[in-house]
Amino acid sequence: MIETPAIVISTIKYGDSSLIANCYTKSNGVKGYMLNGILKSKKRNINKALFQPFSLISIISDHRKKEKLNYIKEVRVNKPITSIHNSILKTSITLFLSEVLKSVLQEEGGRNENLYNFLETMALWLDRNNANPNFHIKFLIELTRYMGFYPNSSNIHYQCFDLSTGCFTNNSNSKNILLGKDLKNFKKILGMNFEGIEMLNWNKSVRNSLLNEIIRYYSIHLQRFKTPKSLSILHEIFK
Repeated sequence: MIETPAIVISTIKYGDSSLIANCYTKSNGVKGYMLNGILKSKKRNINKALFQPFSLISIISDHRKKEKLNYIKEVRVNKPITSIHNSILKTSITLFLSEVLKSVLQEEGGRNENLYNFLETMALWLDRNNANPNFHIKFLIELTRYMGFYPNSSNIHYQCFDLSTGCFTNNSNSKNILLGKDLKNFKKILGMNFEGIEMLNWNKSVRNSLLNEIIRYYSIHLQRFKTPKSLSILHEIFK
């Protein structure tokens, strides 16, 4: 048996009373778990409330099945999440990011403690701070550090950003070029920490345009990446 911290990415209903939970574990990377009968009101000691997106839990499992669903012997709160699941705005952000992560982490081979630590830090930051409409944009940019295509900022003063190469350039001939207002805003948020995003007074149009370009950046660099269905909901909720 292995005990490991994990962050819940998503769940789907299976049958009338069960869930399949998709988690990112610190010890083994992406793992799927069959939670038999968890939706029954009198179901044993595994509480369905622990399996909400971005919940930080500790799991005891044998992890014998590498490609198939595993079973959880015990689960408990690792670090409490108090506000995310009680806020419509934060819930909308986590549902969008959960959909992104479910797609992105398919390409993540296995154990990556740095990636786990990033996800845990982000969950705690979102939980402890006010809902910010720019959080998910900064999150997606920082996530690329762990996926191998973080923007190369060595020539950040150049006039364009090539989404295909991940580099700033003065050559605007590529079909995947970021320029104009999108480039200006991209440079601005790229150089900020998470505390700084509260200073960005962007309107809906600016935010949505840049987010669409970052989604395109992901699509170029990750073969199995799918544009999140919840993207339109996120656009709508942060008017």
